[in-house]
Amino acid sequence: MKHIRFLEDSGLIQTRKSGRVRTCAIDKQQFAAVEAWLADQRALWEGRADRLEQFVIAEQDKAK
Repeated sequence: MKHIRFLEDSGLIQTRKSGRVRTCAIDKQQFAAVEAWLADQRALWEGRADRLEQFVIAEQDKAK
């Protein structure tokens, strides 16, 4: 329930309780914003990983 409460408090989902059943609905706009942020972060870290790979390869070539 802590996870559900966190998602609900952050606005990512809405919940409705009927008896013992709790139904969750995803807020697509909020998830789209999170997805856009994650895509930016992914691009940033992929670029850093690529530069690190190039650096390691260059250092290995120097050592040969």
